[in-house]
Amino acid sequence: MVMLQTWGNDMLKTQITILMALTAIAARADVQSISSAKIIYGIDNRIETFESSSRDQSLASSTAGMIETSKLVEIGEKYMLPPKNIQDSMGLCSDQRFSDQPTSVICSGFLVGPNLLVTAGHCVTSQERCEEVSFIFDYALKETTKKADILIDKKNVYKCSKVIEAKLENIGSDKRDYALVKLDRVVEARSSLEVRTSGIINEKEELVIIGHPSGLPQKVSDGAKVFENDSEKSYFQTNLDSFGGNSGSAVFNNKTGVVEGILVRGARDYVNDSVKQCIVVYEAPDEIDGIPGLGESVSRITDLPSLKYQSSLMLAAEAGDIDKLKDLKAKAVSLDMTNRELNTALHIAAKTGDIEIVKYLISEGVDLNQQNLMGETALHIAAFENSKSVIYSLVEAGADVLVKDKFGVYPSERTNYLAFKVRSYLRKKQDQEYRRRQ
Repeated sequence: MVMLQTWGNDMLKTQITILMALTAIAARADVQSISSAKIIYGIDNRIETFESSSRDQSLASSTAGMIETSKLVEIGEKYMLPPKNIQDSMGLCSDQRFSDQPTSVICSGFLVGPNLLVTAGHCVTSQERCEEVSFIFDYALKETTKKADILIDKKNVYKCSKVIEAKLENIGSDKRDYALVKLDRVVEARSSLEVRTSGIINEKEELVIIGHPSGLPQKVSDGAKVFENDSEKSYFQTNLDSFGGNSGSAVFNNKTGVVEGILVRGARDYVNDSVKQCIVVYEAPDEIDGIPGLGESVSRITDLPSLKYQSSLMLAAEAGDIDKLKDLKAKAVSLDMTNRELNTALHIAAKTGDIEIVKYLISEGVDLNQQNLMGETALHIAAFENSKSVIYSLVEAGADVLVKDKFGVYPSERTNYLAFKVRSYLRKKQDQEYRRRQ
């Protein structure tokens, strides 16, 4: 039986609610499978987040665990996570580290924009899969209690909304495994991580990984370095102490704190102890040069086109360079990619009034109603700039005239008070759309 602490004066009511939720979890969900097995090299370097350096704790606040949304049980303003520990769910021997801790998540991920998150491609392979999962921040042991909460504030849980780009392929020596997804809202009070955008990491450079090994509460692990580092390959090999559940974890350069890649593959996690009739962590030498079958694979973060060429996309839109935009499109860069203010290339083209760029982006099927951090769509900006041709093109293409910005303002209300014709046009369209929706 799982014993849980209760709060406040409504102790009995809370106990009943939680026990009902636990029953619901047990009835509808098996423990999640752990993919892409990993290994311990030399000493087990995994530590709790609160035990790590202040820098690593800051980086950790921008990393998350992925869970099946169906496994989240709503209790007021919180979600309950599956409560089974790793000993019960996976058969880990009781004398192994972390055996009494819960294993609730199935992959890891990290922030690269206000609402953009990177994970492994095998964790989110499609839009359909995206709509089945959520990401949890701050799922970690607390320093005060040395326990991880299974009741998580809803504000720390974000649904996967859209796949910006994803790749999972194994062609010869070229193995690509990554996903860039959009969350259902901006992640509050957390910073986007800095990522490498060019070049490759140095051989023997020291590394840190932050994520959820075997679905456990967040762990930080250092003491690893780069081994195989062929610049022609989309990944490099390391001796990181990582496990299934770490898939999608950010791998940092320990010297700079910059993200170098995404943990995606590795050697096996555990071996069976025939005497104890349970499993134990598989241990291997710390130095893995020349030993076949060992090593953890890290997809280079520079392999994500939309992330690598994010700045180039915005600069091309601002400069009105349609050939450059077409070139970026050919390189698989998403034209819906946003910058740190959540502006898209369409926002920027609307501001400059470049109708050629606007029409090209419309023809490529970009999201006409993407809102930036101020809640503005491209139509809000075009209205403010009094860009008549841009306004007409956006509206005729289907831009929503009823979207309000952060201050509750419609695009029609952003027009200059002297722009009578444009304001009248937008208000007419606004009234028509409002009546249509009634």
